[in-house]
Amino acid sequence: MNKQTYPYQALIELCAVPEIKNNAKNAQQMLGFICAVCSAPVELELQEWLPYLWNEDQTPSFSNEQLAVDFAAATTQFYDACLAGCQQASPLLLPTSLWLNESSQLTEQGKSFAIGYLSGFQHVEEIWQNIWIEPASSLEQILQTTTLLLGKLANPATDDPQLLNLFEQLPQADEIVASLPLLLSTLGHLSAQVNTDD
Repeated sequence: MNKQTYPYQALIELCAVPEIKNNAKNAQQMLGFICAVCSAPVELELQEWLPYLWNEDQTPSFSNEQLAVDFAAATTQFYDACLAGCQQASPLLLPTSLWLNESSQLTEQGKSFAIGYLSGFQHVEEIWQNIWIEPASSLEQILQTTTLLLGKLANPATDDPQLLNLFEQLPQADEIVASLPLLLSTLGHLSAQVNTDD
């Protein structure tokens, strides 16, 4: 049986290259960011979001052209796989096994994915604000659920007592992680439908 390759593997491997590792967000943050961009109601061009995978004070630059090509190919491969998952409303292929430890507690990698997703969501928030979402619709509910669940993963020990109380009512980290592949693709699927309905 052939070893299955996953759409995120190339990007994770490239993030171990020192010049990328030192200047860009970590691999899990990148994956989260790209997932958020994929589930936006409008499809964005690569150049509109690629620079945001770098640390804030850094501009994407590579010591050789091949590395630049490989990085663009790896990010596009994951982005395209996420888009396909959203179109079909089938669970996204995500490295969820890295997000929990043996005790089913959230790892730093899982937290990084959530931080990356929320950062990506912030990047496309204006697009979300510019579409009309029917109150109490499936889209509104899934959008709120997604941001809340990822908020809990990103910042479980928040100082905000109201938010902390809300987080306590949400599922545990292992349940959240298990739900994310389908939840994120469903969000992308519903958001694309709103866009085509307008």
